[in-house]
Amino acid sequence: MDKDNKNQIISRAFAGQAEFCASQKAPVTAAIIAGAQRDFDAGGIVHYLLSGWSGHPVDDALALRLAGFLHFQALSGAAPELAAFYPSCGGQMQAGQQAALWRLAEAELHSQQDAVRKYLRHPPQTNETGRAAVLLAGFSEIARQTDLPLRLREIGSSAGLNLLFDHYHYNTGQSQWGAPDALLSIDSDWQGTPPVLLADIPIADRRGCDVAPIDLADASHVLRLQSYVWGDMQQRRERLLRALTVFQAAQKSGIAPVIDRANAAGWVASQVMQRPVGQTTVLFHSITWQYLDISQRMAIESAMAQAFETASPEAPLAWLRMDVDRGAHIPVLEYDISTGGAPQKIRLASCHPHGMSAEFSDAL
Repeated sequence: MDKDNKNQIISRAFAGQAEFCASQKAPVTAAIIAGAQRDFDAGGIVHYLLSGWSGHPVDDALALRLAGFLHFQALSGAAPELAAFYPSCGGQMQAGQQAALWRLAEAELHSQQDAVRKYLRHPPQTNETGRAAVLLAGFSEIARQTDLPLRLREIGSSAGLNLLFDHYHYNTGQSQWGAPDALLSIDSDWQGTPPVLLADIPIADRRGCDVAPIDLADASHVLRLQSYVWGDMQQRRERLLRALTVFQAAQKSGIAPVIDRANAAGWVASQVMQRPVGQTTVLFHSITWQYLDISQRMAIESAMAQAFETASPEAPLAWLRMDVDRGAHIPVLEYDISTGGAPQKIRLASCHPHGMSAEFSDAL
């Protein structure tokens, strides 16, 4: 791909992300990304920082990486004038202040170029806890079909918050699930014909992996986790903070999941080829597939195909995904499952990328 075409793709990626942020009532994040696009097109500091980007700017969520850095600077106290615009820092952007916000952001990028480049190397890592409200339907259906405790294995786990999905309470608009007094309650608008949720989903074991896992004992890691939550979405940030409290409680109880620092492809093979009997092994991920290069995707697909060949009623295997359908360009919830023989593929729903809503198929 020539340089001009690559620049056009980066520019369009920023424009599309700014438009989506605006549609999600995130005006500060939208203004930051829109300003970055204009600066990139004009050959400014953003162009200088990003023009050599080797990956795909949409799949890499490049705009959100840059926005995450600026939010991190605001949250950390390193950029107090910038923080005055972020609701997450107690600030507010008034009408007509988009240009003033961008001038501060541009100055921060100029003065922190090495820090920006270091930050851009990390993909956004919220692993949005709201997605657990959609994954819940998949976990319930898999547990119902196999009638065994679930052995959870997640790739792209970040801090592992979604591995504790059963410790949260949910309101789907059609039903409630989980303990009413849970520290975190998640709302998700379910439409269509969702499955009837099991009253109890037994979990035998939970483990995840990430190339750069978030260490919740490290304050800077916790701040980075928060930085990827758009600074004008207070409900999302509150949800994250409550999920962190749940995780801390799980650590004290000795039930917090282990998150391995590992490449997803090799890790998946090691986790699914040898499976204990009496448990359903569930590989799952949410808005993760786009961050894996083609070689990792192919390796995971190959490992799962081999593992499905050994599935049995005593050691079933499932692959649950909440990821973007390349044809429809929207996230979908689907899973492959086998208790012996060729795996069955089931698509449950299309959904919002943050788990805020889901439209379930009429026939499951």
